[in-house]
Amino acid sequence: MVVRIEKAAFNIREKINEMDGVTPYHKLPPGSVIQVQQGILTSQTESTAGTGVRVNLGLEVAITPHFPSSKILVTVDGLSMRVRAASTTYFLMIQRRFGNGGDWVDHFVFAEYAGGGSTTGGLYNREHFPGTSYLDSAGTTQEISYRLQGEKLGGANIAYHHNASGGRGARNYCTLTAMEVKQ
Repeated sequence: MVVRIEKAAFNIREKINEMDGVTPYHKLPPGSVIQVQQGILTSQTESTAGTGVRVNLGLEVAITPHFPSSKILVTVDGLSMRVRAASTTYFLMIQRRFGNGGDWVDHFVFAEYAGGGSTTGGLYNREHFPGTSYLDSAGTTQEISYRLQGEKLGGANIAYHHNASGGRGARNYCTLTAMEVKQ
């Protein structure tokens, strides 16, 4: 005996249109991107700061999560760096703060680079393109801000976002992106 089951065709677009085209955030499945915020850096920062001094690169993004259980995917992309002399190391770090008046706290360190060698054959004067992505836990529905900072050990200047003016009529953009991902 063969049993045939038939059901009416289902069109997801029609169901969304029935809700006026807006799906409430709480009805989205886990893994859905709820919002994306992005900070853009278009200028170069030439650091002459002393060794061990933090430099704020001017790249910041803020996001206000809809759910405390959300994850925040934080991504740095398009940053170009140049160490101006040998024997200088730099670190890049992302700092985080909660709310507008909160304190900035070191949250994630990446891109440790040691520009060793001599001035004649070392790696000190080459472009580097550090980037990163990591998943943060929101734990709150208040605003969370992220910013990029650099720190160097050694005497050389460092060009953060080197050659920001680009070439051939183009501009180089460095981005710090925060995406809320529903859990």
